[in-house]
Amino acid sequence: MSPGRRAIAGAACLCACVAWAALSTSARGAPPLPPDVAARVGAIDIHVDSVARITAAQQLLPARARDAAIRDALFAAEARDRGLDQAPEVQREISAVLARRLLHRLKEEAESAGPVTDDELRVATERHWLDLDRPEGYRTVHAVVRLSADADEATRERARALAEAIRRAVLSARDVASRSEPPRAVEARQPPTDPAADAFISAAKAVPADGLEVVAQPLPPVTAAGRALTPEPQQFDADFARAAASLAARGDLSAPVASSFGVHVIMLLERIPAQVVPAEERRGLVRDEVVTERARAAQAKLLDELRREPWVAGGIDALLELVRIEP
Repeated sequence: MSPGRRAIAGAACLCACVAWAALSTSARGAPPLPPDVAARVGAIDIHVDSVARITAAQQLLPARARDAAIRDALFAAEARDRGLDQAPEVQREISAVLARRLLHRLKEEAESAGPVTDDELRVATERHWLDLDRPEGYRTVHAVVRLSADADEATRERARALAEAIRRAVLSARDVASRSEPPRAVEARQPPTDPAADAFISAAKAVPADGLEVVAQPLPPVTAAGRALTPEPQQFDADFARAAASLAARGDLSAPVASSFGVHVIMLLERIPAQVVPAEERRGLVRDEVVTERARAAQAKLLDELRREPWVAGGIDALLELVRIEP
């Protein structure tokens, strides 16, 4: 038992018998209790619904649950009279208990708020789109003749001519692609080594660049809308993505494609099938995460309200609304 709890328990035990006798004596001459009050300890009313919660949580008979609440109220009253509740270690323990119970209650309310809504499902699906709602993807290798945004028309024409020369040079990579299968990635973060991609890059780099910058490299899979099939957010140029999605089979080559980066020649290495989990199955898969998000939102709202307008709970039943009794 911690020092704070020992201090409260020790002081309360010294006077529990006296306080109980005083309670019993005063009760004999006191007016009847209201229907919603099960017992009264000094100025503290122990309400019927509080006793009902203790009964359900601890599997007690109602009379024993009432007696337990009375005992706790006696201990609490004596501790307050002696000022023990103001001790720093006691304050810390009270705050910790209330915080844990409040978070538990927020989680319970979030779980009881009903099934995952369409909006919640949409947000959770977007967060996990690679696993739950992934469109078809296109893994490619490309060579791009880089162009600046202010390149003049003569330079752009030279870039198009170089891209045509690169396309002719990489035709040999189509044979490599037709004789090989797409390799399986060992790590999702690393593009797999592909003999067709290696052959494409080697052929592209062998073409004289005529003073222009040429970049040849394999790329992560991309959707037709330009979204990379990677955990990290990455968006491809729309013209490039549409050209990649137009390629039908491994080894297919695009015509030179202009984008905001320059002029590309693209070869398809692999079409990656879509993976779409049915909506109702998705609801089950994301439910725990949605419940956690609901609880976090409720906590943030409560904290915001308390910061704007501080509120102090008065009396044991007000606190029990925050701290539910558990077995």
